[in-house]
Amino acid sequence: MRGFLAPALVLVVAGCTSLTPQQHDRVVEVQQFADATAAYYKMFRVGVVVEPATNLGIGARYRQGNFYLNVRMLGSRNLMAVVAHELAHYVLSHDMPVAGASTTEFLRAQEFRELEANAKAVEILVRVKGMSERDAVQMMINHLRGAQSLQERGGALAPGHRPPAEEIADLLARYPGSR
Repeated sequence: MRGFLAPALVLVVAGCTSLTPQQHDRVVEVQQFADATAAYYKMFRVGVVVEPATNLGIGARYRQGNFYLNVRMLGSRNLMAVVAHELAHYVLSHDMPVAGASTTEFLRAQEFRELEANAKAVEILVRVKGMSERDAVQMMINHLRGAQSLQERGGALAPGHRPPAEEIADLLARYPGSR
């Protein structure tokens, strides 16, 4: 089965953007992480699709059973933090719409979902990747600090997110032993 996975994955990815051999290896690593997460939580397999680069401040997104990854993320030291965060959206079923919500309620719910995904990402890194809680929290904080640095240089705040400093504070409140 594993021998079948990598060639099938390349076909899915190759249709969206061309990849270097190193990028292809990172995609295989991401898919293996996604598969291990789905198996751990007894969920269906989530597909990984690599998208062309954008300047929208979005490194990845989860939508309706698929995990879309900006090709630029494949070279990022924060790749696994981003992947864990998006897999958290999958595990938490965050692709379900917020029923009957006003725009304000929807935005508030989306911000809460992002905070939940940060916390669940820590759990996934611990349970699936075997990291210590402290290391997993630090990985997520490093990613959020990178997002803050990008914003300070004029980058966009990812849609639905609170400012990174607020997300870091929330994560530390949820994992106080990891300070």
